[in-house]
Amino acid sequence: MAGGTRGVRPDEHHSPLATSGVEASLESLRRLLGASVVEVIGISGGADGALPERVTAASNVLPAHLERLREVSLRHLSKEDGLSEHQIRLPSLGWHVWLVPVWTARGELAGAVVAARPGSGRWSPDEITAIRAHGALLGLAAARDKGAVPERRQRTLDELVTSVAVRLMSVSRESLDEALVWVLRTLASFFDVDTVYLRRNDHDAGVSILVDEWPRRQDVPVPDPLGVVPFEGSDPVFAAIRDLSEPFVIRPENSPTEYQERVEEASGIPQVSMAMVPLLNDRHTHGVLGFVNFRDRAWEVEEINALQAIASLMMQLQARIDAEERLHYNAFHDELTGLANRRALLEQLERRLMLADGTSVAAIFIDLDQFKGMNDVLGHGAGDRVLVATADRLRTVLRPDDIAARFGGDEFVVLLGGPVSSLEAFAVGDRLLKLVAQPVDLNGQHVNRTASLGIAMGEAGRTTGEELLARSDAALYAAKARGRNQIVMFDDELRDEVDDRYNLEVSLRTAIDDGELRLFYQPEVDLRTGRLQGFEALVRWEHPTRGLLPAGAFIALAEDTGLIIDLGQWVLEEGCRQLAAWLVEYPALDLTLRINVSPAQLMNRSLIGVVKDTLARHRLPGMRLCLEITEYAVMQDVQRSVAVLNELRALGVELAIDDFGTGQSSMAQLKRLPVRTLKIDQSFVAGLGIDSNDRAIVDSIIRLAQAFGLEIVAEGVETQAQAQLLLKLGCHRAQGFLFAEPLDAHDSAAVLVREASLRAKARIDLREWAVSASDA
Repeated sequence: MAGGTRGVRPDEHHSPLATSGVEASLESLRRLLGASVVEVIGISGGADGALPERVTAASNVLPAHLERLREVSLRHLSKEDGLSEHQIRLPSLGWHVWLVPVWTARGELAGAVVAARPGSGRWSPDEITAIRAHGALLGLAAARDKGAVPERRQRTLDELVTSVAVRLMSVSRESLDEALVWVLRTLASFFDVDTVYLRRNDHDAGVSILVDEWPRRQDVPVPDPLGVVPFEGSDPVFAAIRDLSEPFVIRPENSPTEYQERVEEASGIPQVSMAMVPLLNDRHTHGVLGFVNFRDRAWEVEEINALQAIASLMMQLQARIDAEERLHYNAFHDELTGLANRRALLEQLERRLMLADGTSVAAIFIDLDQFKGMNDVLGHGAGDRVLVATADRLRTVLRPDDIAARFGGDEFVVLLGGPVSSLEAFAVGDRLLKLVAQPVDLNGQHVNRTASLGIAMGEAGRTTGEELLARSDAALYAAKARGRNQIVMFDDELRDEVDDRYNLEVSLRTAIDDGELRLFYQPEVDLRTGRLQGFEALVRWEHPTRGLLPAGAFIALAEDTGLIIDLGQWVLEEGCRQLAAWLVEYPALDLTLRINVSPAQLMNRSLIGVVKDTLARHRLPGMRLCLEITEYAVMQDVQRSVAVLNELRALGVELAIDDFGTGQSSMAQLKRLPVRTLKIDQSFVAGLGIDSNDRAIVDSIIRLAQAFGLEIVAEGVETQAQAQLLLKLGCHRAQGFLFAEPLDAHDSAAVLVREASLRAKARIDLREWAVSASDA
């Protein structure tokens, strides 16, 4: 290790490495790492002129930020701990930096390779290997004397090593084979040998594999005796290659007979001399670089040293290429299943569809049915095994030009290479549907999982990748809506549905700002007294061309597009504003307003603050507001739901479980929830007096609520018989068309006026209430 690292200053000399090759190499490394900056910084002190003062590959980086990076890097190099690799954080720039010192062949500090990118994530081992390999190549390539590296080969060993290092500096995965041929050809010419070869060891298979040779033999026999040679049972030379750790020289007088016979069989040359240097990686023999003469040749110590330096260069290059290969693989493959990932799929899809030849291409979108529920019950480990098994099954139906990708979560896409017909695509989809439905063995437990498939066809030159995926996704959505475990082909009818949905989405995005949303209110009454207890707020959309749309026509779309958050906030604001106005006008009525909260709202971190601010803005006590959530919303994340609901209760807000009996909540979970009311879903109420099963379900829900001390509200009450039976079973509150349809604010005010006048009476029967409410 060289001294003289104090007083570091930028090198003022121009370096032989200040070339376009270095710049190209740095830019390649920057793209590979996803970095903002990759820089080579040269310093003076022991390695004068070895590295350029500065070579930079950057993307959209301010000059001031580059100067800051250089300043910090030089400061680290001037410290004792700067003599080793270093990670640096620059919070002011939001950068995470990895610095690798560059050492020359003489052990002198020449400078550093510095990589920086935004964020606080750690550098992976493969990324560090790639940076380290660039630093090692720079160090070996650094000129030993000032002056430019000659364009033509010089007959000095130092210049040979330098020229090889410079040539390998900018080598990529794509240009590796060409660069290796150049190295072998250069070495053959320089050392005036008849053959130079490169062999790779496959220790798992126990063989030595010929990578390349120069010059390449003509009329190579099949099989090639020198192509793949086992370590065991072959001649002593190939046996030695397996664990070779030092240079190895054979001359005719000490050459094993078996080796000479193998060479003669492969090349027709009766007698050769040879030198080999090992390609070592952490004392592991990766392979050998070998030289063959068809006559006797002595090798000088200096020559062997140069060959070892070149072998080291080649291993540094291989380490970088290996790291690049792993990074490239990881960038385009799903870590869990090994399938192509979304990025690879999109690139491949665009590449195929860019061809203007009209070739048909099919995309099959696959989604595992009810996967989340299985994950929640069996755990994510079991879910991962199902995903891996599904991926393995997809591979079995792929043709050579087909691609299977994990699109995300439990979604997969199979891209069929063209030309392919819709019938062929459907046949492949049918095989996939049957394969996915086969049981998966999870430690002795067999789990069946069906899938829904959407298929869309596209034409190269006429369809974009985004369009094809959107169509197959729409077909998948239709398959799920039609009951799951089936295939839907995208056709003209579905296209009209998609266009309609798209137009509706575009309109919905402006509906709030354009004042097109309306709030309707459905009364809730006490079945015993007929008194008004409050209202449930129900949103409607006054569409410019389609008229008044019920919530069912657009709520699912709002949830899918994320607009439900803004829509929900509008409902809360408008509902609380109207309730506050009614309480001022009718202070004697202790009204409660029920507002539905979607799963997305419940999981949104802003919900608590929005509710608190809205109540404060309209001077409403929390007890006047009841937020209704579904069992499904709670089950998305029970722990988080309980925490949010407790915070809402702390504001005094009442809570209710809507559509109870249709979800998957258990008594244990119900016990944890700070709710006060259960609302019986109207699907059960509709069967009262008709279906004994519905009566049993309603009876069970009422008994459960009584056991937990909860209020019960029945939804969708439409007949006197239903109301009387609910009252008999112990349900005292209800809403439905028997009492009133959802009313706008004006008609609701009429109900409030009548309620205020009727409060003077002790009681009214339900028939009178129904008539009076309908008159309103």
